[in-house]
Amino acid sequence: MITSAVFLGSKKFGLSLFKALYEADPTISWTILCPPDLNDMRTCFSEFQDYAKLEDIDLLIANSPAMIEQYVLDNKPEVMVVCGYYRILSGRLIENVKLGVWGIHNSLLPKYRGGSPLVWQLINREKVIGSSFFKFTNGMDDGVILDQVKIENAEKMTIGEASDSVERAWISKIPEIWVNFCKGDIHLTEQNHTEASYCALRQEADGLIDWKLNATDIDAFIRAQDAPYPRAFFTLNEKVVKIVSHSIDSREIYGTCGQVFQIIEKSVVICCGGGTAIQVSKVLSDGSIVDASEILNSIKIRLR
Repeated sequence: MITSAVFLGSKKFGLSLFKALYEADPTISWTILCPPDLNDMRTCFSEFQDYAKLEDIDLLIANSPAMIEQYVLDNKPEVMVVCGYYRILSGRLIENVKLGVWGIHNSLLPKYRGGSPLVWQLINREKVIGSSFFKFTNGMDDGVILDQVKIENAEKMTIGEASDSVERAWISKIPEIWVNFCKGDIHLTEQNHTEASYCALRQEADGLIDWKLNATDIDAFIRAQDAPYPRAFFTLNEKVVKIVSHSIDSREIYGTCGQVFQIIEKSVVICCGGGTAIQVSKVLSDGSIVDASEILNSIKIRLR
């Protein structure tokens, strides 16, 4: 049986996962290492603090990877679980956790190793997306897999819907997995490294829409970066305008890519590649959500 463990993370999914782990076996002495990422709109740092206080769990602020490594070396936890922490953990740390460092990677490994895997799956319009509970190594997301969850018919989801679906699947599944893990009853699957694919970490600036793409690809691009992510955007007069709600226009429309084709009451139709178009209903501009027609108010506008 496991007596001591460490959890590292600060996001909503991480909090739900930790609660499921903790409640599955409350006899384990946990410590939470929580990065104070208050500038990240997805942080649940204060919620972690509240839960730790409620359950009398030690919580330490993890200001740096070096601090995390030193904690592990000093305290020698038997196992470590990571969810929603995006900085590299040292080989020295990984090698000094008796039963290993384990974590969630939101793809069906070995596919989509690397950064922002769920976003990339939606951008690529995968019909089936997934998430893996795997063991950390010194490589990039290439460790053995303990279990996976799959979400069907994901090609029309937003990133928020996809994240919530993955979270619900894990919260339903993880208690039994964890109880068996603590008993040593585990069945591991080696990754087929020849089938691996990789994805690069995304930044907010990568959300700039390329209107030369067809409307189906742009629709996926917008959904993949919807709230709680920073949202896809275009620029108008050097101002960033983010898309809040949209749909694919079913008509065959030819025009210059990025051209405002039509203003329909509060919505605006924008030409895309291949004779396709997107209808934008709501946008975020200067901190306020407004009708698209307030910003894109002329058919002379060409977005680049």
